Amino acid sequence: MSEQQSKTMHILDTLAPERCKLGLEATSRKKALQLVANEFSQSHPEINSFEILQALTEREQLGSTAIGNGIALPHARLESCKEPIALLISLQEGVDFFASDKENVDIIFALIVPYELDFRDLKGIELVKAAFGNKTLCAQIRNAHNNEALFDIIENALKEFSNKGKEETS
Repeated sequence: MSEQQSKTMHILDTLAPERCKLGLEATSRKKALQLVANEFSQSHPEINSFEILQALTEREQLGSTAIGNGIALPHARLESCKEPIALLISLQEGVDFFASDKENVDIIFALIVPYELDFRDLKGIELVKAAFGNKTLCAQIRNAHNNEALFDIIENALKEFSNKGKEETS
């Protein structure tokens, strides 16, 4: 993927129904990051799950990616990643991500991008944090009935936040 293609890619283009998983089990932040790495690797076998885990862990050591209200946004840049890829998982039980609000994390929106890509070049990236700041969205995610519903919930929320931003600037 060229740098120009990456710059025109929208955060909505990074998600796919098969990367939205409901009710997975993890007993710690490390296990949750392993889950994330394995899920990424399953959908993109060309990317080694250990490499993903290592990059996510290194980023996490710089400071927790938990943003509060039980949400974490782990992310990493990888040489072997050819295009930005996101996944959304909910955990059966929350795990300690060392969040500033001390709440355990049960919703994880993870993102990996090519090494040369700046996260800020991904259109709509700012929508992710805004969307997850919405308590109604978080309740919908926590109450989703299946993986497809989980995908629909996040896709619709990101579209809605994207449209709000357009209305405010016009």
